[in-house]
Amino acid sequence: MSNTNGMTKEELEALISHEIDFEKLNELCEHITNSIREILNSCGLYFRIFSRVKSVESIASKLLHGKYGTYDNPKNIQDLLGIRVILYYYDDLSICRDIMEGTFKIVDTWSRNTFNANEFRATKINGVFRYPSEYFSLYTKKIWSLPIDTTFEVQFRTVFFEGWHEIEHDIRYKSRLTDEQFWKGSEELSRILNCILANLELSDWSLVQLFEQLSYNQFTNGNWELMLKSKFRIKMDDTEGLNPEIISIFDKNTDVAKQFFKCSRQKLIRELLTLDHPHVSYNLIIGLLNKHIVKNPDIEKICAKINNYNEERLFQKTTLARLESNILFHIELPLLHKETRLLQSEFNNAVLILYRWARFKINPVFEDIPAEPSSYSNKLPGYMLKIVYNPEKMFFSMKLNHIDSKSPGTLWHIHASIAHLNDNLLHFYHMTSRDMPHGVTHFPTFIKPSFMHDLINKVGITDIYKLVCKAHFVTSDAEYNTFNDFTKNEKRALPVVAIVQKNDTINIESDDNNYLEGYDMNSFNINGMRLAKVTGYYSHVYMIDHSFTSKFAYDNNINVSNALGCICIFWPFSSGKTMDIFTQKMVYNTNFDFNRFAFQDKNIYEKAFRHKLVQIIKDDNISR
Repeated sequence: MSNTNGMTKEELEALISHEIDFEKLNELCEHITNSIREILNSCGLYFRIFSRVKSVESIASKLLHGKYGTYDNPKNIQDLLGIRVILYYYDDLSICRDIMEGTFKIVDTWSRNTFNANEFRATKINGVFRYPSEYFSLYTKKIWSLPIDTTFEVQFRTVFFEGWHEIEHDIRYKSRLTDEQFWKGSEELSRILNCILANLELSDWSLVQLFEQLSYNQFTNGNWELMLKSKFRIKMDDTEGLNPEIISIFDKNTDVAKQFFKCSRQKLIRELLTLDHPHVSYNLIIGLLNKHIVKNPDIEKICAKINNYNEERLFQKTTLARLESNILFHIELPLLHKETRLLQSEFNNAVLILYRWARFKINPVFEDIPAEPSSYSNKLPGYMLKIVYNPEKMFFSMKLNHIDSKSPGTLWHIHASIAHLNDNLLHFYHMTSRDMPHGVTHFPTFIKPSFMHDLINKVGITDIYKLVCKAHFVTSDAEYNTFNDFTKNEKRALPVVAIVQKNDTINIESDDNNYLEGYDMNSFNINGMRLAKVTGYYSHVYMIDHSFTSKFAYDNNINVSNALGCICIFWPFSSGKTMDIFTQKMVYNTNFDFNRFAFQDKNIYEKAFRHKLVQIIKDDNISR
């Protein structure tokens, strides 16, 4: 076990980051969470589930406080992985406790609140379980020596106490004060808090009692489907009604219906758990209860004809669907060549960026991939990597296919290459695409590979001029002529966004973020620096000085009044699209369909239009 005594927080965080593979732990946490979700869904419980892997900072704080792994307290941290399940009904707590104990290996006993008759606390239970061996085998790194168990914690609590728990955890649990110190001088507020907790506990109890009474009312009124729904309180298919022959028996003999009404909800859920992916319906409920509890021969005959609880019928019908391919990012441009650099060095630098990116991404699957660039080929179910590396001819090609761990039926395809062509330049090609089942929502629609940042900044990519993630300011005649020629150059491959200054007033009091290159960004309708930071990998952004408004309008056949403060997109000639112009009025009238930003910003239209502009440019990239 690592000795963490005397270590600073920074040293401890470095040790934790070195010893623990958090990427693999996130995968492990996702597997366990999905398993619990699938089990609870199969028996129709109403719930919400959340999970997290404890952060490096949180682990370090716990160890520094001396609560774990010390001579006085040798206890290990047990909640490196934490799962929280919010239940809608408090009587599901005991059901879920039994489910977890029957599914995973529990450590010690359940922890739950204990309180006397005059005390109220949030209704919750906590359990600690071992990592399943078949899942933990995914964690290929050597086990850590830190005082942390290979366990995960599951907490179940009711929906009424969900909000309260967050308050209690942050304000009281994390406080170093005792309760007596915490409430000193505010004892009356402590009493009010107890009243609130009492009401929450009463709400938990009252909700279940309400449905119990409702189910009895439906029984006395002969509403058999509603009786089953309110009695057992599980998710079911309402479109498949109760069989008319069963309804007829219940109508003629309410004593038979009463036998089903008295059946235990917990026993029904246990029977549902024995089935694989059951299609829960009224008929299935009656069939299971009759088979294991009521045993009515007339109901048995009807259920035999329905065959609703045989496992052949319990699986949802799975229909195969074709995969649809979608391009998520595409670029094909020469790399920057400087006369002061050797072409071979530029090739080596570019290859190293792409190769290291691929190795980092796929190494958990293909552990034999060499550390240095080389040709490589490997294939496993769901994964394929093929690299062709020929430094003599300055050629590199990488094709990577992999499944999506979060979206079933989804395949990713990444193809990148660097080649020395006849123009004596290195040409870079990249395409990211994704195959998804037909009918599945395709989101997000744009994915820029992370290696683009290093490739642009350390090597350079050119579209006549070098791509940069900042706006070009046009402040002189020479700069304007260069810009104007560039927009009309037929060899240009990427769009150009031109932002014309709306006025020439400079606000001397503007902060550094808004005052750049001699300009107050508020004198433009759109902050081109922020736009270029996002789209500079696949477009060019120019900010045109106010003094060139008339010339800009004349050169591009725009009314001068419309040119002031306008934004134009000059598309590449190869696209066949004409220039788009957005007037100042159009920018001012832009709103978000769904506002994800602070409304207190005075220029909310700027964010909204910039967001729209980014989406237009991204859509163009993936359509080429």
